[in-house]
Amino acid sequence: MGGESHDGVVAFEPLTLGREAVMLGRVQVGEIMPTDGGRHQACFRLTLPEASTSASWRPARDIAEARRLACIKINDWLNAADLRPNGVST
Repeated sequence: MGGESHDGVVAFEPLTLGREAVMLGRVQVGEIMPTDGGRHQACFRLTLPEASTSASWRPARDIAEARRLACIKINDWLNAADLRPNGVST
């Protein structure tokens, strides 16, 4: 499987206290949260079926990296589910 890029399907919406919702279309599939100090300034988790990051918080260097890592994980999940971007045939 070559893998497709699903650009534009993931969005981030602000929540309270600096947290962000990770949105797949109109559905919340995760959360990003800042952390206090240390090497990792943020963490994220995704709640996708059979995703390796489900239910556990993963560290990230900062919010931007958490967003990037969440997008990568969601793209991998969409490819594993054999979903294709609009207009792309198999």
